[in-house]
Amino acid sequence: MGRIAAELRKPASWQDFDRLSRSLMSAVHGVQFERWGPADHRQHGADAWARLPNGKVLVLQCKGRSRSFGKSLSIANLDAAVRELDTFPHPVEELIILTTTPETVALQDRAEELTEQRAKAGLSRVSLHGWYSIGELISRHEAVLAGQLQTRLGRRARWLLLLAMAALLASAALASRFS
Repeated sequence: MGRIAAELRKPASWQDFDRLSRSLMSAVHGVQFERWGPADHRQHGADAWARLPNGKVLVLQCKGRSRSFGKSLSIANLDAAVRELDTFPHPVEELIILTTTPETVALQDRAEELTEQRAKAGLSRVSLHGWYSIGELISRHEAVLAGQLQTRLGRRARWLLLLAMAALLASAALASRFS
């Protein structure tokens, strides 16, 4: 599965990345992540959120949207995301940041440093998933992997696949009728 994860194409748009991120984190955490606010406006540092059975809240931020989609995430971007989260109206257990860019050691170190600082103040953890770790998570969740592969097929390929399946079913029905 690791090879599959490495070969997954990045989403073509921030909308596709947002949908993939919500689907993936829903599978990983076993709760449904819902969009927070309008699709094109992040509010209070959240793109999506989920409430765990124990009442704790997870917030999801998809980085690299609209004008900056596909550009590298910087430490300044990470710090700004955490500051923005502090306006969220519910107590947050964890801020999960997903980005289409690769995670770097510097970014991972900063996320860990922020988590340690915030723990002392009783604030949320910060976790970061770059494209490689997102791919690894996708490879562990078959339904998300199937959805990602399906979106790669594109509309025309799906129609061709449906037509081919219909033709096979029709020929099987005819064959059984005449046998």
